[in-house]
Amino acid sequence: MSNTLAYPMKQFQLPNGMRFWNAPESGKETKFIYREIFEERCYEKHGVTIADGDVVFDVGANIGMFARSLMDRFHDLQLYCFEPVPNTRSCLERNIAECPDRSRHLVTVLDVAVGAKEYQTTIDFFPSAPGNSTLYPEEKKQEFNDIADELRIADLWKAKKGAALLALLLYPFRRWLFRRISEKFLGKAKPISCQVRTISNVIRERGVQRIDLLKVDVEGAEMDALAGIEDEHWPLIRQIAVEVAPANKHQIAMLSNRLQSLAFSRIVVENMLGGNDDLSLPGPCTVYAVREA
Repeated sequence: MSNTLAYPMKQFQLPNGMRFWNAPESGKETKFIYREIFEERCYEKHGVTIADGDVVFDVGANIGMFARSLMDRFHDLQLYCFEPVPNTRSCLERNIAECPDRSRHLVTVLDVAVGAKEYQTTIDFFPSAPGNSTLYPEEKKQEFNDIADELRIADLWKAKKGAALLALLLYPFRRWLFRRISEKFLGKAKPISCQVRTISNVIRERGVQRIDLLKVDVEGAEMDALAGIEDEHWPLIRQIAVEVAPANKHQIAMLSNRLQSLAFSRIVVENMLGGNDDLSLPGPCTVYAVREA
């Protein structure tokens, strides 16, 4: 475990009373991720479930909110947390170490990104939005612009009426507003060297016998991550929850067909507003796949 005090961090208190360490400028993002994971259970939908003793690959672990949410509710988990950004990984390690239920679980933190092959590269770290750190920074910036141009009030109304009313007031200024948001959160990128590994090589090196949930949230590198799983290792994976960035949504049909061929019998695609199948909406979506017993 690295020295968790080597990078600046701040502790944020969340609505459920829990405290998490994150980058000092990341308060808004920390609360946003809290809502996704603790209130919406964004990786545990459409038949995706966790049980005591499960093995979970948390690829794109960020500061460990998903890991902590599981550690609080289950026993004897084996968690493999992948986080290549040293600043964020320091917070992850500290959040895991300070979990009251730490002794009930086996947690392994890996300081690598995940891809289709193994190589050395750089990842862009955003101090105000560490959860958006990405191997594909240009696509990430384009994502913000596309949301401003393409998000429809009618679609937002179907999902969240309160947000739609606010958006209606701001709609004439949306491009200016999103540009300001993009500049605030993505304008201070810090390229950081990182090692990319394949999931299959990690499975092989760690002697992993099964993966009850493969969660992938890697800001544009998700298709690379899945491409790094060799045919012999797919049968080890029981469930997946994969966030797909807008730049990769055109590959979802191909991914769904691939998952069907691998005997995943329940496959659901959810757009960023919580609805199914409408991939014309801007922003990311999530693919859930489960093997039926």
